[in-house]
Amino acid sequence: MNNLNQFIKYIKLDDEKRILVSLQNKYAPYLKEKQSRVMIKNGIKEILKEDFKLLEIGKNVCRITVKEGTEEENIKKIENELVKGLQMAMEFLANYQKNEN
Repeated sequence: MNNLNQFIKYIKLDDEKRILVSLQNKYAPYLKEKQSRVMIKNGIKEILKEDFKLLEIGKNVCRITVKEGTEEENIKKIENELVKGLQMAMEFLANYQKNEN
């Protein structure tokens, strides 16, 4: 999760058992963009399927409410998908740079 820390401050459960995903401050402006919000919501719904209940997006944090009893399982799913997405992006950039040279 080392590379993930470049983008994400933390992923944890709050007192209400919502999954919190907090971005590093320099990426917070992306959460204000409507297109980003739609993409995040669609991605979360696709990952969590029927466990998804609600997404709230704040300044630099996404609060995800899931079906009761599935919080621990779903926080792992979200973390794994973020890691996979970052790996794919890094591979894409590496290939792009290779093709540029």
